[in-house]
Amino acid sequence: MPDVAQVCHHLVMVAFLRRWWQGKSGRPAALITGVAAPDKGSGWSIFFVSEGVEPADIRAWTLTEVIDSAAAAVASLYAKYPPVDGAELQLAIYPWAYDGGPIFDVGGQKGSFNARDIQGSDHAIRGASLEDLVTAVERLPGLPPDDSMFRWIRPIASLSVPPVSPLSE
Repeated sequence: MPDVAQVCHHLVMVAFLRRWWQGKSGRPAALITGVAAPDKGSGWSIFFVSEGVEPADIRAWTLTEVIDSAAAAVASLYAKYPPVDGAELQLAIYPWAYDGGPIFDVGGQKGSFNARDIQGSDHAIRGASLEDLVTAVERLPGLPPDDSMFRWIRPIASLSVPPVSPLSE
């Protein structure tokens, strides 16, 4: 019969392995942040930070594609668990190096995006795509074109879960 120390050691190891295998809490958290930036080679990449489980990193050719793929991955992940009340996907988009410049809060939807600086300036921009918002910031007078970022907060409940392909089952 094992002694108490062996049982405790076993339980600690099981807990460690569960946390390592399943993620930080083994289920989604109320906030998951996706950090998007240009990929080293070409295109865009996004990684996730959360106190719970997270999807794998994503790469795509365009900003719109990587953000759409991230939203679909997060929606699919959260759909596997009981609902988390008020859960949000916060997207931090860094088209350039960032050193404390304006933070543009994104709103709207495809075809009609808007963004305003939440750091106190009167800067507000519009665009049909996320790429248009990036271009609009680059054209703002008196603003360093390479020291801004975007933040887009989306409720998890508003994200569409992509259909499951019969080939993926």
